[in-house]
Amino acid sequence: MEDSILARFARMAELTQEQAENWETLCADAEAELSPGLREEAGDGGALFRAACAALAFYRYSMLCACGGEESFSAGEIRVTRGSGGVKAAERLWLSARRAAAPVFRDDEFYFHRVRP
Repeated sequence: MEDSILARFARMAELTQEQAENWETLCADAEAELSPGLREEAGDGGALFRAACAALAFYRYSMLCACGGEESFSAGEIRVTRGSGGVKAAERLWLSARRAAAPVFRDDEFYFHRVRP
């Protein structure tokens, strides 16, 4: 069963499919950014690639939502504060998805070179 990047993003962000369509460009941008790094033998990258794209889109969505700053309110002695913890969790999700998808990506960040005396 193929699960689109947008559908995965919608579940992560707890949005309906219709609400997620407003953020479709985040998913397209993530796919465009990650696609060049795919190994040729990986084809379209499959589910791991789509999960990484959705996680990157969700991370960026979380950052955009946090741009409004911290919100808080008090009711008597009870104080409720919404901070940026969600952004940190979204970042960990993105990094975890990227590590899980490592087999479908080229490793362009590692360079091994012999130094001759």
